[in-house]
Amino acid sequence: MVWETPYFSYAVRELPKGCQLCVRGEKLVLFTTGVCPRDCFYCPLSEHRMGDVVYANERPVKSLDDVIEEALLMEARGTGVTGGDPLARLDRTAEYIRALKEAFGEDFHVHLYTTGALATKKNLEKLYDAGLDEIRFHPDLFNPNSKLFKVEVENIRNAFDFDWDVGGEIPSIPGGFERMKWYAEFLDDLGAKFLNVNELEFSETNLRAILDRGYRPISDESAAIKGSLELGLKLLEWGEENTSLSYHLCTAKLKDAVQLKNRLRRMARNVARPYMEITEDGTLRFGMAEYDDLDELYALLVEEAEVPPEWLYVNRAKGRIEMPEEVAVELAEAIEGDVRFFIVEEYPTFDRLEVERIPLP
Repeated sequence: MVWETPYFSYAVRELPKGCQLCVRGEKLVLFTTGVCPRDCFYCPLSEHRMGDVVYANERPVKSLDDVIEEALLMEARGTGVTGGDPLARLDRTAEYIRALKEAFGEDFHVHLYTTGALATKKNLEKLYDAGLDEIRFHPDLFNPNSKLFKVEVENIRNAFDFDWDVGGEIPSIPGGFERMKWYAEFLDDLGAKFLNVNELEFSETNLRAILDRGYRPISDESAAIKGSLELGLKLLEWGEENTSLSYHLCTAKLKDAVQLKNRLRRMARNVARPYMEITEDGTLRFGMAEYDDLDELYALLVEEAEVPPEWLYVNRAKGRIEMPEEVAVELAEAIEGDVRFFIVEEYPTFDRLEVERIPLP
């Protein structure tokens, strides 16, 4: 039967190991390149990730140490390797997988997404030797007449020569039911373990292409596309009766309300300073003050307002002095002039994305 998971997603049979860790926020997202042999209209990559760049979660990667540090900060139990197509930079991808396995042990679970276009037996052997545990293929399913699709299909067969978990991962595109069924049967005949289906969403970079094809969001507040979730459920119901695969329908709500939140909570425990409050959503909340001269402001707070120095953190990179929320509230009432006080809420991620800023009177 199709069952609803505790993570706002739907499944048939058991979730793949990679998904089990991912929904709990235990997977580092390792983006090894934005380079890809395909140009899918629904590709959600942001503009700054479309080149040959590397990210560990939100952290730009300059060396292996950056990847290891990010994994430590979030107490990762595995990583999902993505792109672009990670096989477009095979040696780099294999190096990172091997380094993570060496740093965290064989139980550190690594899964990888690929189009299949570059999945020759020789290339797959490099990934297998590096320690890859699970591989997920996303062929150009909705463009079956392309020459690249035929190459991808043949290359998928190569994966079954190795002792790892093989599955598929595709978007649920309204109108694509027959193609999705074909792929499920193809994987099942080969002996694959699972097929993951993602609810289609729009991003800043793919919105125009999605709208031009007649797809529409389900509401003004959601990035999910009408009909995608229902189609995914239809495939799961069909797949349960007609294949032996496990299925996981990953919803837009899962990514935003569960996976990201769980990852933020894990990271917040390790990066929060003593004056920061960790919210239920895993964000960091604290007070702050802004002024043109931070040294002058610091002297004012310590010498005249008599704030203990250990309550203050001078964040020169962001041009502010951070402090406990309640201290900022009291100071905002007591200090007049050009000093500006705020309550701030931000992600505990490398980029410290600001979620909310509340000015204090």
